[in-house]
Amino acid sequence: MCFQNIEVHGERGIGMYATGYGSKAVNRGHIKLIGARSIGMYLDQHAIGENYGTIEATTDAIGAVGAVAMNGAIFKNYGQIKLLPAVGSIGTYSGKDSITEDNATSGGQTGTVEAGTKHYSRTASNETEKTVVDETGKPTVKINTKKTPTEVEINGKVVPPTKVDTNAAVPNPDYLSVSPGEKSIEDKFTTNRKNNGKIGSIGMYVDTSGVNYTNPIQNLNLLSPKTKVDLIFGIEAAEYTNAKVIQIGEKILKPYNDAMAQATGKKWQIYSASLTWTATAKMNVDGMENAIMAKIPYTNFAKKSDSYNYPFTDGLEQRYGVEALGSRENQVFQKLNRIGKNEPILLAQAFDEMKGKQYTNVQQRVQVTGNILDKEFKYLKKEWRTASKDSNKVKVFNTKGEYKTNTAGIVDYKNTAYGVVYLHENEDIKLGKGIGWYAGIAHNKFKFKDIGNSKEEQLQAKIGLFKSKPYDDNNSLNWTISGDIFVGYNKMHRKYLVVNEIFNAKSKYYTYGIGVKNEIGKEFRLSEGFSIRPYGELKVEYGRMSKIREKSGEIKLEIKQNDYLSIKPEIGTELSYKHYFGTKSLTTLVGVAYENELGKVANGKNKARVAGTTADWYNLRGEKEDRRGNIKTDFTIGLDNQRIGVTGNVGYDTKGHNVRGGVGLRVIF
Repeated sequence: MCFQNIEVHGERGIGMYATGYGSKAVNRGHIKLIGARSIGMYLDQHAIGENYGTIEATTDAIGAVGAVAMNGAIFKNYGQIKLLPAVGSIGTYSGKDSITEDNATSGGQTGTVEAGTKHYSRTASNETEKTVVDETGKPTVKINTKKTPTEVEINGKVVPPTKVDTNAAVPNPDYLSVSPGEKSIEDKFTTNRKNNGKIGSIGMYVDTSGVNYTNPIQNLNLLSPKTKVDLIFGIEAAEYTNAKVIQIGEKILKPYNDAMAQATGKKWQIYSASLTWTATAKMNVDGMENAIMAKIPYTNFAKKSDSYNYPFTDGLEQRYGVEALGSRENQVFQKLNRIGKNEPILLAQAFDEMKGKQYTNVQQRVQVTGNILDKEFKYLKKEWRTASKDSNKVKVFNTKGEYKTNTAGIVDYKNTAYGVVYLHENEDIKLGKGIGWYAGIAHNKFKFKDIGNSKEEQLQAKIGLFKSKPYDDNNSLNWTISGDIFVGYNKMHRKYLVVNEIFNAKSKYYTYGIGVKNEIGKEFRLSEGFSIRPYGELKVEYGRMSKIREKSGEIKLEIKQNDYLSIKPEIGTELSYKHYFGTKSLTTLVGVAYENELGKVANGKNKARVAGTTADWYNLRGEKEDRRGNIKTDFTIGLDNQRIGVTGNVGYDTKGHNVRGGVGLRVIF
């Protein structure tokens, strides 16, 4: 019993102390708290404490506590506890199985408490429920730790937690249990991993791996009461299970609970370190219990009305947990799990990378391959001399091109094509009148300028017929009509970045189509070697691609079968020069033309969805249909001796900033 005045100067100093059964501390005097985090009366292990006097604090006593009762102790306040000058002060604090009566009455005297927080109990939870809502305010994740067992709802469905724990709270446990079943701690997800548990300026990070922890979190008692203390749950436990609701075991939590026990009076705010997970826990005197982590559906990160993103996030959500732990697809989700709260841009980038933007303009690339063959057919017919009325021309070629665009969602690319074309022509007695057929095959390799350097290979074969008709005796005015069909076999190797690693998926698909072209031109001879030929043509082509289904890789996609219709008028002028060296000849040609695509090619409006799910189709952003047209220039040079010849050509398209170039070897027989 104390009738004296007591001044507590030291940090975390104690005015009166009692512990054990039968021990009792009674204050009838004046206890003055001066030191930071000092305590007026501390009672432990079923001791009893009574205050009839005054316990007060100065402004220097930051975080002062009037009386603390721990482990079954009892405290009754009949006097006055006045701590208000002290920042972060707590009037009375009760631990497990302990009782504090702040306003006890004896002999007409009733106790009073004035403090920043009048009473705090570690037996009460700081946070027992957590709800995550979507854009409309509808709850998508609800966690209630008050209920036993804990109840978790995801999109309206109750999901039982999967418990993850170690067999012992030691740095190197023998095994890890994942209810139901056990996993060896020696698996590749956990060995030699670095523990992330630490104390930071924003709070305490809880490493949920349970592996190799070294309990670095110490001296929480030194934190100023002014410090906002958050519990930030790491996502490490998700590496052990594909479950979307995880309960963190007591042994994993033990080192953090031990550290937290030093910080009496703290109120903890619980967060998940992951952007795509939420966490909460019920807290008692022993620290955290019933700690729950729940995955937030990916659909929360897209508006339901967004036809470009919402169906994809739905499909991605359906794929979560389908593949086994350690698989490549599972590693995609582990990367997404590790995206932090302040990294939404990283998640948006991952979504954008996975959605298959390489398939947005398949039709345009199919047409590019076909155009390469068309150009080679034209070279064979127009630019090479016909040695007889019944001629056969063969050319082996190699050409390169590049496509650039400013449209978001469309990937630039470079392409290299090689192949062979053949043309057979039967010319009538009249110059320029004849019929014939042609065939060719091209192998075109596309290298995309995306982060993963995706690749596509197209193998296209084309066969067609043509007929030419002159309208004068020297064939200066000529009309040619041709028609052809094509088939293609294509392979895509899509590569995409998720956070900091490249993943991939592969597909094969087919294309086919038909085309008709009309061309009329008039040649004017300027001199013995020079001539100029203005012309006009109209080409109509219909093409179709099969359904594309990626058969291997991670986050595989399906692309709806689709088609395209090309209606392309063209007008241009060609200036040519020919010089003969006996049986040899040198030919050069410069051409300028304007063409305009009036059909639907660039913006194919392709649709995709995540394979192996029931998710809806989402739109792939297509290229803008540029009705301003394209100006193209070409320069060709060739040398032949009536039987064998070589060619070289370069060209440029203003649409797509396409630079072209190639070489060829031809034979006439």
